[in-house]
Amino acid sequence: MPHKTVVTINSNGRQSASFVRVASAVGWHVRAQMRDKNGIVAEELSSLPNVTVFVGNLQEPKFLDDLFKNAQLAFINTTHWGDEVAMGRALADAAKKAGVHHYIYSSMPDHSIYGRGWRPLPLWAQKFTIENYIRQIGLPATFIYCGIYHNNFTSLNYPLFRIELQPDKSFIWQAPFHPDIPLPWLDVEHDVGPAVLQIFKEGPREWAGKRYAYYPSFAALLEAAAS
Repeated sequence: MPHKTVVTINSNGRQSASFVRVASAVGWHVRAQMRDKNGIVAEELSSLPNVTVFVGNLQEPKFLDDLFKNAQLAFINTTHWGDEVAMGRALADAAKKAGVHHYIYSSMPDHSIYGRGWRPLPLWAQKFTIENYIRQIGLPATFIYCGIYHNNFTSLNYPLFRIELQPDKSFIWQAPFHPDIPLPWLDVEHDVGPAVLQIFKEGPREWAGKRYAYYPSFAALLEAAAS
């Protein structure tokens, strides 16, 4: 698939950055939206071949038109900065207006629709709402559901979400999960990009309308800690 132009947003985030690196390496033209160019990842991506950084506000219609103009593909991972649902709808509308051939959206489930009394998880239910909107407007789209980022445990300084090095060189791993229940895991910085690239290569004829639950490993906390 030579000379493809693909749009990403929040491109210095982990999922998008993983894909930008891979797409750049295979010669695709990447339009990478960022809020600014501050930080190591933003500087790295800006220096990659075939990558054009678009600094701008996703709530501005003219900016979205310029971002998607003549693009064939888009990998979109919305965030909770601002009104995520409104932003997700605006991105989908802009992609459809531009005639994007294949739109991959990083989604999540809304637990409230699966069981009586279940509550929607914050930061997840909005993505499911956006997924439904993308389906409603008829955009040729695929929805990737990523597993747990094991990278988070070494980078987020949260009391219940981190690995701490001890004076004796051992580690304490705290996590808000049952230690014996298998969970889906992935290395977001290295796994997401190749998976998204492969879905694009196989195309909307194979993937339009489908969900792809992506987790290269499936293990309980105790099993993962021992490996």
